[in-house]
Amino acid sequence: MASFASVAAGQAVDDASRNAARRLAQDGVASYSAGEYAQATDQLERAYVVLRVPSIALWSARALAKSGHLVEADERYLEATRLSFTAGDESIQKKAQSDARAEADALTPRIPTVKIELVGSTPAEVELRVDGALVPSSLIREPRPVNPGAHTVQGKRGAELVSATVNVDEGGRAQATLRFTAPLPAAAAAPPEPAPAAQTPAAQAPVARHGNTQRTAGWVSLGIGGAGLAVGGVTGILLVSKHGALDGYCNNGVCDPSKRSDVNSFNTLRTISGATLIAGAVVAGVGVTLLLTAPANAEHPSAQAYLGVSELGLRGRF
Repeated sequence: MASFASVAAGQAVDDASRNAARRLAQDGVASYSAGEYAQATDQLERAYVVLRVPSIALWSARALAKSGHLVEADERYLEATRLSFTAGDESIQKKAQSDARAEADALTPRIPTVKIELVGSTPAEVELRVDGALVPSSLIREPRPVNPGAHTVQGKRGAELVSATVNVDEGGRAQATLRFTAPLPAAAAAPPEPAPAAQTPAAQAPVARHGNTQRTAGWVSLGIGGAGLAVGGVTGILLVSKHGALDGYCNNGVCDPSKRSDVNSFNTLRTISGATLIAGAVVAGVGVTLLLTAPANAEHPSAQAYLGVSELGLRGRF
């Protein structure tokens, strides 16, 4: 297909170039009148690149239409109606724009179209070209204006390339169907669902660690509570013995002054015994609760409370 160039609007052109372009356009009109449409198209196109005025656009559109480039002629007619002009005969340019509108209306029904249908695919999946020109996916399945003659429609989806050739006359309506059969590459498989926490070693580890921690805390509490009960029991025995020793020296809560130190020792033992028994019972109760509620799959630590002359503690494996 021929390529038709244009220049940016407002581009400065010197007088000599304008004069040369005007003469070239006159030669193009002469070629058109002689039926030499291909030559007229070339001459008028080159003149229009330099001198963009409605009169040259009109004759260029006429030459394009006669050469079989109906789509390009339609666009050139439209340009002719929109061009502004500041030089030349104003009446000639206005007449050229009026003629361009009328001739464009007459040309439109002559322009054939090709409608493209896709089978086995969607427009978004296909790179479509008509005679090598890329077709936007949003225009696939819409009637596409083409020039009369044979046209190659090509669609590419992934590695699959499908093509069809259609031949359409002036004013004709054709359809090109592209059938895709090869499946698209499979989408990346979604990662498998993680196994339930109770069924995987990685998931079991936190549970086991939590259970071990709770069991350890339970044994520690039970050991400390047991030691507290033991201290309370020992001090209780000493308290009974001390009470018996003071029995003969105290009457109605009043004791012999000579036994003041023994009375103070008795009161201290009574306080220690009561406090350690209560604290030991509470801490031991917490330890039992922790052991009973620990997860079943936790390791079982071992612990042993010990009581010395001046210390109590817990030893074992946790």
